[in-house]
Amino acid sequence: MKQGLKYGFFFTLALPLGCAFAAEQLKDDMSSTLQSLNAITSKVDEAPALLLLTPSQLDDISSPAERNTRQPAKRLSSKKAGEPTAAPTTELKALQAKIERLNTTLAKQEQELKQLRQTAQQDAEARAEVAQLKQNLQENLLATEQMQQDMKLATAAKSENAKDNSRLQQALDKSQQQSSALQKQLDVLAKSHNDNNQENKALQVALNESRKQAEEAKKTLVELTKKANEKALKASLLQKQLDLLIATQAVKSSERDTLKAQAAQSNQQNEAVQKQLATLTNQVKEKAQQMAVLQKQVEVLTVSNSEKAQGNQTIQAALDESHKQREALQNQLAALKGRADAQQLENSALQQRLVTLQKADIEPKSAKEIRDYAIGSSLAEDMLALLKERATQGIEVDSRIALAGVQDTFAGQLKLLPDQIEKALDAAEVALNSNQKQQKLNVETAGARYIEQFKKQKQVKKEASGYFYRIENTGNGPIGPNSIVTVVVKESLTNGKVIKDMDAAGTSITQPLSSYPPMFKSALMQLQNHGSMTMVVPPNLAYGDKGLPPDIPPGSTMIYNVKILDVMAPADTVTPVK
Repeated sequence: MKQGLKYGFFFTLALPLGCAFAAEQLKDDMSSTLQSLNAITSKVDEAPALLLLTPSQLDDISSPAERNTRQPAKRLSSKKAGEPTAAPTTELKALQAKIERLNTTLAKQEQELKQLRQTAQQDAEARAEVAQLKQNLQENLLATEQMQQDMKLATAAKSENAKDNSRLQQALDKSQQQSSALQKQLDVLAKSHNDNNQENKALQVALNESRKQAEEAKKTLVELTKKANEKALKASLLQKQLDLLIATQAVKSSERDTLKAQAAQSNQQNEAVQKQLATLTNQVKEKAQQMAVLQKQVEVLTVSNSEKAQGNQTIQAALDESHKQREALQNQLAALKGRADAQQLENSALQQRLVTLQKADIEPKSAKEIRDYAIGSSLAEDMLALLKERATQGIEVDSRIALAGVQDTFAGQLKLLPDQIEKALDAAEVALNSNQKQQKLNVETAGARYIEQFKKQKQVKKEASGYFYRIENTGNGPIGPNSIVTVVVKESLTNGKVIKDMDAAGTSITQPLSSYPPMFKSALMQLQNHGSMTMVVPPNLAYGDKGLPPDIPPGSTMIYNVKILDVMAPADTVTPVK
C-alpha cells in the first residue's frame, strides 16, 4: 500500500493511540496493549486501501512530494493472523481525552511543514540558478570556440592576402621588365629614326598594359582592405559578446571565481588580438596608399622615358618594402594563431575541470547537505513512481534516456530544442489521454461483464449501497456494535491480479467494528466470528475514475475475499505481538 494510505489510516483511525504511545505518563499495564497496536500498523502495507479509508478519504490523500516531506506521528500496527488484540474501554477514553491536548502540537507541526516546503522551494530556485550559471559558462566556451574559428578564417584570409601580394609583386616585376624593354627600345630610337614610330607604338601598348596591371593591383588592395574591415568588425562583435558573457558570470564559490578570472584573462588576450587586427587594417590601408603612389609613378612613365627609369627604381624599392611588411604581417598572424591555440587549450582544460567537478562524488555530511540529499532522493522516488504509472498507462519510458534528460537539464546542455521538447510532451499527453480512455473503457467493460456473471451465481446478493457479495461461511458467534474484530482481506482485480493478500503475508487488522469504513462495516455485520465472504465492488464504490496507480487502473471493479479471524468484547485484553 502506498505511503499516503499509511498516513490516511493514521489520521482517520489511530491518531489517539499513536500519540498516546509517545506519552511517558501512561501506566505500566498499558505498555503491552500499545506494543500490540504498534505491531498492527507496522504491517499495514499488506492491507487494502479501502479496508482502512473510504473513497472520499483516498481522494484527500496528498501528492507524493507532499507525503515525502510530511512528518507522520507514530502509526498503528498490525499483528500476526490469529492473535487476539483489545484495549480497556476506560483507558481508550483517557486516550481520547488526550487528543484535545495534542491538537495544538499537531497544528504547530503543520506550520513547520509549511516552512519546510518553503525551504524546499528556495532550494529548487537555488538549483535553477546554478543550472543557469552552468549554461552561461557553456555559452562562453561556445563563444570562445566560435572566436577561434573566426581567427582561423582570418588567418586563411591573410594567407589569401599574401598570395594576392605575390601576384601583385609578379605584376610589378613584369612592369619593371617592360620598362626595361622600353628603355632598350629608346636606345634603339637614337640609332634608327625610321623605326621611331613603330617603337613608340609598342612603348605605348606596353605602358597601357602596365597601367591596367596597376589598376588591377589597386582593386585587389581595395578588396583586401574591405576584408580586413569586415574582420575588424567581426572581432569587435566578438569582443562585445565576450564582455556580455563575462558580466553574467558572477558566481559565489571560489571555483567559479577562478573561472571568471581566467575568462577575464582570455578577454585581455582577445583585446590584444583586436588591437593587432586593427594594426593590420591600418597597414593594409597604408599599402593601398602606397599602391596609389605606384599608380602615379606608372602614369609618369608616359611623360618621360628618362624619368621612367627612376620611377621603376622607386617602384622596386616600394615593392621590396611592401614585401618585407607582408612578411612581418604574416609573422604577426602566426603569433596570433599560436596565442589562439594556447587559449583553446586553456579553455579545454577549464571545461574538463568543470566536468570533473560536476562528476565528483558527493557525500552529504552537514545538516543542510543531508536535507538536500533527502530532497533529491524524494524527487527520484517520485520520478520512478511516475515512470511506473506511465507504463501501466501504455507509455513505456526508457529510464536511461529519461535520466539523461534530467542530467542535461541540470547541466543546462539540452540536446533538443524547446520546440522539440514541447511537441514531444504534447504528443505524449495526447497518447496518454487516448490510452487512459481506452484502458478505462476496457476495464469498465470487463468489470461490468464480471459483475453480470457473478450476480447470476447462487447465494449472491446485492447490498443496498450497491456492491454484490456471497457468504461462503456464516461463522459462529455474533458480532456486537462495539466488538473488536480481527480480519484478513485479499484484494484483487477481475483479471485475477492480486493487489494485497494479508493472509499470505501473515498480517491482519484488528480494530473496533465502528472504525471500519462503512462498506466493510456493513459486510462484516453480515457475518459472525470466523465467517468469510466474497465481495464484488463496482468502481463507484471502490477507487473510481482515478484508480490507484500503478497497480489499480481507473474504473476497476474490485474483488475482496474477507475472513474474520476473531471477535472480542471491548473489555478483552490485548496480547503483545512478538
